[in-house]
Amino acid sequence: MGDIIPRFAPGPIRRPFVMSMPEVRKYLSITALAPTRDGLSAELIAGVEQRGCEVAECRIVPLGNHFAASLLLTGNWSALGKLESALPGLADRLGLELRFAHTELPESAPDYRPYSAEVIAPQHSKLLSEILQFFAGQDVRVMEISAQAYESGFTGAPMCSIHLALQVPMTQHPQSLREAFMDLCDDLHADGMLDPIKS
Repeated sequence: MGDIIPRFAPGPIRRPFVMSMPEVRKYLSITALAPTRDGLSAELIAGVEQRGCEVAECRIVPLGNHFAASLLLTGNWSALGKLESALPGLADRLGLELRFAHTELPESAPDYRPYSAEVIAPQHSKLLSEILQFFAGQDVRVMEISAQAYESGFTGAPMCSIHLALQVPMTQHPQSLREAFMDLCDDLHADGMLDPIKS
């Protein structure tokens, strides 16, 4: 009698383990300028999203009778490549003056704390320049600027409102900076505020 050969049920097929790589996100910055017309912002955003890119940041404002847009877009290499190829045609179709460049997200700044500054002052030609020179002299980074000239609704006086987003060095004493800023506002005959951003 021959030897009995044991039989084993076939086990599950083991496939080689393949580690999936996380999708690499890339970034593209775009600035656009065009005469204002209805629906332009919707057409621009739709043209971006149709190529598989996402809007990470967007600022659209009127400048005189012009439409001005700044966008930070994100997507994988393929999506950004498709968008870059399509942008000249999109600009022609929408009547845009358009510039774009590859970019990266800003690095964190743990040695700085976020502050906001607000100034309301009589309008004069060097007002914004003097404020920016002050902060540069204090080694304070100016991250965002919003300024608007207007006429006072009560007196008709020409005025200017300025808002700044700042990064103040941790080594900078807050009270000393605030006092110097208020001295500047006194020299400019301005009302000013300088406060930490808490969020």
